[in-house]
Amino acid sequence: MKKIGKGFLFLMPVTLFMAGGCSKQGEQSTDVIPVTETVEGTEAMKTVETVDAVYLGVENYGAEEVNKDTKNDFYYRFEIDGKEKNLKIDNGVMDSEGAYDYPIQNCLKEGYSYEIQIVDEIVMAADEKENSDRENYQPFVSAVAGERTLKNFLSTAFMPVGTTLYVYGGGWDWQDVGSAIQTRTIGVSDDWVRFFQSQDENYTYRDEDGDETKKDAANSYYPYGGYNEYYYAGLDCSGYIGWTLYNVMNTESNQDGYVMGSTKTAKTLAEKGWGEWTQEFEKPADHENSDFLPGDVLSISGHVWICVGTCEDGSILILHSTPALSRTGQPGGGPELSAIGADESCEAYRLADSYMSKYFPEWYERYPVALKDYEQYTTIDGEYTGKFSWNLTGENGGISDPDGYQNMTPEEILEDLFKD
Repeated sequence: MKKIGKGFLFLMPVTLFMAGGCSKQGEQSTDVIPVTETVEGTEAMKTVETVDAVYLGVENYGAEEVNKDTKNDFYYRFEIDGKEKNLKIDNGVMDSEGAYDYPIQNCLKEGYSYEIQIVDEIVMAADEKENSDRENYQPFVSAVAGERTLKNFLSTAFMPVGTTLYVYGGGWDWQDVGSAIQTRTIGVSDDWVRFFQSQDENYTYRDEDGDETKKDAANSYYPYGGYNEYYYAGLDCSGYIGWTLYNVMNTESNQDGYVMGSTKTAKTLAEKGWGEWTQEFEKPADHENSDFLPGDVLSISGHVWICVGTCEDGSILILHSTPALSRTGQPGGGPELSAIGADESCEAYRLADSYMSKYFPEWYERYPVALKDYEQYTTIDGEYTGKFSWNLTGENGGISDPDGYQNMTPEEILEDLFKD
């Protein structure tokens, strides 16, 4: 969708009501005044109206001046009664460090319909309207929210595979400091499925052909301005791990999230008392003597991935959200099975190719299985990168392994999870 605008202005918001967040109609939300009316204030008459609107995005998205440092003064584009109107949005509550929480921005999604409350040209609340084309995706692998076992950890990690695209900043909140609503929600977000279905093999999360000289911010899903306009549309590597952890550790939505910097993820999990973190491991020669166990989480510089296990030939099967190249050469990708091995003849690649093609054919038509180099995917760089292994005792809120997954091969795990 091309993003257009009409200039950049500054207008101080009027605080008449407590700023409202978004919700789907039928769920609890802030009070919305149902009719247009005028409210007497001590300083001026406030015009209040409630209208249906389609959110179209930030005005002048991608322009150099529209960035994280100016986000408090953004204008936002809405379609109301068939015409575009640019409005300010209340930024919410400011914390002790001067940062707002942006509750409305953290719910708005391009192309979605809302009932919005406007007070003197400032959006004070928005309720998402039910979409008739909402996706009811049923993952091939089922998981149980809040079941803290190794099997359920891997089961959960498979749920967004093949139906969620890679979005840089996807899973982080709009202001890029914590977990988005989608990564603090039980189950696969239909926002991810809807976005995946709206794209094809030519989707690019950043620049066409991966060529920075073709940068086109106005038609890109990359957060060039340093804030996440498309936080809701997909998952990056840390958003994917954060969502997986949330669904294993929680039974209800809207609790504290687990999205964090990818480089620090493995060490942070160990600091929670859930297992051991190390920077010492060796390249495996076979399954029996491998340092890479099912459920291990490995952080390298700028990326994090989950180990499904080590194969008999020493290749490693992994789950991660990665900007893989499509079959037309475009950088897209998302949560998928990949292989770490010498070449495409390795067992991990054979397994990944077999399961991605069989169970995720629409994805497989767009993306070939990614083969990763061992050195590239295990390099230790600095004090935070390293490998986390669960202690599997269930202590300190961690997970256990009643199914014996830690001793299984990747092939055995896949057969059990997919009931082959």
